[in-house]
Amino acid sequence: MATDPEQAIEHLEKLAGELEARRFAVRVHALPGLTPHLNVINVAAPVLTEKVFAAPGSDGIWAFHFPWPQLIAPVHDVSVAADRIERVLAEVDR
Repeated sequence: MATDPEQAIEHLEKLAGELEARRFAVRVHALPGLTPHLNVINVAAPVLTEKVFAAPGSDGIWAFHFPWPQLIAPVHDVSVAADRIERVLAEVDR
């Protein structure tokens, strides 16, 4: 199923807001011809960074996922998605 870039950006921006509130540095990248993604950086440990994508699955339900084939959470569960991303990018003792 094709990804609608505008819809993907809208979902990524909602997630970006949640992650910024948790003190992560975030930036939506939406270059023409490329799949939009959210770059997330742990400011306490800047080497801990990851890209996050938003796309519909084969069932048509939109979800956030990492570049490797790993579902994070459906886009309507922004808080759950942020929790999981926070765990992946957590520095020791966080």
